Amino acid sequence: MTKLDSGLHLGCPTPTGSAFEWAEDASSTRRHKARQSFNMIPAAARRALLTQVVEGLPVTAARVFPRGYNAQLSQLRCLFATSAREQQTALSPLPRVLLRSRDDAALFRFGRSGSPSPLGLAVGAFRRFSHSSRGLEKIKTSAEDKQETESDELASPRDEESLDFKKSEKAAKAAQVNLSARLSKEGKAQSNAGLGEIWRLVKVARPEIRWLALACFFLVIGSSVTMSIPFSVGRILDLASKGDGDGDSARLFGLTLNQFFFGLGAILTLGAMANYGRIVLLRIVGERVVARLRSQLYRRTYVQDAEFFDANRVGDLISRLSSDTVIVGKSVTQNLSDGLRSLFSGGAGFAIMVWTSPKLTGLLLLMFPPIAIGAFFYGRAIRNISRALQKNLGTLTKIAEERLGNIKTSQAFVGEVQEVGRYNEQIRRIFALGKKESLTAATFFASTGWAGNMTILAMLIVGGSFVRSGEMSIGDLTSFMMYTAFAGSSLFGLSGFYSELMKGVGAASRLFELQDRKPGIHQTVGVRVVSAQGPIRFSDVSFAYPTRPAVRIFNGLSFEIPSGSNVCVVGPSGGGKSTVASLLLRFYKPTSGTITINGVDISSMNVKSLRRRIGVVSQEPVLFSGSIAENIAYGNPMAPRTDIVSAARRANCNFISDLPDGLETQVGARGSQLSGGQKQRIAIARALLKDPDILILDEATSALDAESETLVNEALAGLLRGRNTTISIAHRLSTIKRSDQIIVLNTEGKVAEIGSYTKLAADPDSAFSKLMEWQMSGGEVPEKRSSDSGPHITEAEEMEQEDELEDEEAAEEKQAEKERPQRPEDETSRR
Repeated sequence: MTKLDSGLHLGCPTPTGSAFEWAEDASSTRRHKARQSFNMIPAAARRALLTQVVEGLPVTAARVFPRGYNAQLSQLRCLFATSAREQQTALSPLPRVLLRSRDDAALFRFGRSGSPSPLGLAVGAFRRFSHSSRGLEKIKTSAEDKQETESDELASPRDEESLDFKKSEKAAKAAQVNLSARLSKEGKAQSNAGLGEIWRLVKVARPEIRWLALACFFLVIGSSVTMSIPFSVGRILDLASKGDGDGDSARLFGLTLNQFFFGLGAILTLGAMANYGRIVLLRIVGERVVARLRSQLYRRTYVQDAEFFDANRVGDLISRLSSDTVIVGKSVTQNLSDGLRSLFSGGAGFAIMVWTSPKLTGLLLLMFPPIAIGAFFYGRAIRNISRALQKNLGTLTKIAEERLGNIKTSQAFVGEVQEVGRYNEQIRRIFALGKKESLTAATFFASTGWAGNMTILAMLIVGGSFVRSGEMSIGDLTSFMMYTAFAGSSLFGLSGFYSELMKGVGAASRLFELQDRKPGIHQTVGVRVVSAQGPIRFSDVSFAYPTRPAVRIFNGLSFEIPSGSNVCVVGPSGGGKSTVASLLLRFYKPTSGTITINGVDISSMNVKSLRRRIGVVSQEPVLFSGSIAENIAYGNPMAPRTDIVSAARRANCNFISDLPDGLETQVGARGSQLSGGQKQRIAIARALLKDPDILILDEATSALDAESETLVNEALAGLLRGRNTTISIAHRLSTIKRSDQIIVLNTEGKVAEIGSYTKLAADPDSAFSKLMEWQMSGGEVPEKRSSDSGPHITEAEEMEQEDELEDEEAAEEKQAEKERPQRPEDETSRR
């Protein structure tokens, strides 16, 4: 073993303590020199060094290192960081796989058992060797001598598995992503909220203006009753302090004390009833606003084009429809009412305070500017935190929706710990934002509360001197102090109103962005389609998905499908077979070229009416929660029961008779209660009930077993015998042989050839024959046939012939066994 190997091998002695203790205990000068020496090492030498470090790790620890060397260099660069901030910067490009353990720092510090982690030992060995001048010189020399053989140095058996695939030209084009259709995580209001945006938020409640006005009327009554209490208390205290007469002779506002107390009780009861009416009205109005917002946004989401859903995650949209609408509804109803009540109570209380004692009011005014300024900055901070919180809640919903929707795959690959860690990581982010919001709120309210208490103490001192000097009565001072408490609570209420309003603005900006987004393909604009019968023509069509504009799927694609024919589209994976169906359904629009049906450009047609004339049976049929009958009648909910039963029978859905509830059997979420073949036949029944002019079969039998495929093919035969035009996207030979014409696509986005199955299969050099042979051979390149080998047949046909011969031989053997006479020895052994 060389000195270099021994210096890096994990079996070498390691210092006690963490691999980071040298960085914690060393002086800043030593750390600076270490950082300089690290940066002086050429990239080739660093990679070679890292290769040997990885080779020294056990297999389980080697998994810690992600693919590529950039992340490993970031790990080692982190060792030379002089602060936590530098370490965080160095670790920022690391993949998420490094942060999914129970303890994020376990990869870089001690394990739970107290021993250094494998990565800590590796980087400790690297640190000890790189700090020795001899080792550093050897690294430099090795790099200078072996720069031309860098690839050979990296190609260790274990390291080959960690290297990424070499990126092709297509990958470089795919990296040019267009996400113009993606909604902003924080919404449109990135800067300070203007009056226009706040006014638009308030206008959300415009349809409920009458009920809000009635609630405001009740608010005025309740607030007036509340504001009358301090004044009444002051008058009662003044009357009691003077000792004028007993309860029968004393007068207050022209009433005896008994009459006054009775009237005051009635007024307080009226105020309670007004508050009851206000709360009930606002709660109902708030629920109406939320329901209306959700309905409008859901409708708006449904009219968006496919580009929108390619660029936006479903979890984020669900978050906008759920939590954001609740925040907005509360902001424009209950929060608005609380703000108006605080404004009314504070204004009335301030006016009475000025009337009672202008001097004490002036002293109180000294506290308003700092509180108002603090409320302004507090509101801005809360708004920003609210936006970040809503964004992370959307991400949390997205993670849960995506992972739980694919729970079987996750469990099959034993990914539960990884997914729980991913979810917990997002929860930690949300918790950190919630903690930040709590600290911000606590700082603001504690400081303003302390300032308010100090102000009250000052007013008691000054007010007491006024009472002693006779400038104020004890009742006036009591009323003033009570109004001060009301004004202070109103001020806090206004600051809370402002912060909640900013939360509403942050959530509303996300909703308004979705509401204002106009789809690229309008579903209700265009000529209404009565019939979609006629030839279908693609003329010089070029297309790239909007999110990947640099990757051309089609480049001058041209072909024609005769009316009423059964055409099969085949081609290599990624050749654009399913894209043909997406363009015909107008999920996307071509970059250039035209698509016509019976000579009419589909871009001029009404999208909804066009889709009503097209039926689709996809590879993975989508069923919705509900009964079998509801899924068959999807898209045609007014279909008679007899038509639903007829479509189910024609689709070979005989399994319905074995279900306890028949057509009313619940299929579960995404049809989870049914098998793949059963779901596929229900999808065919749905297409049969629709009676489309154009039928698209997108690999309808590719994911089925032999028995299910036979039943589905029998059901499809009923569709193919109709008057409609059928476009089959398939790679199974049984489906291809049923077609009248085959359109073969190539990898360049063009038509390679068109012809019947007999014609294309007879030519061994045709693109179709080569494609079939490649598929049937499992992707292996078939051997080239000699030109004099007799009649040419494809490998697919050859395999079918072999299967038929095997079936015939098995049948003959079974028949021979039945006809064979029983031998005597067999009879004896049986006895």
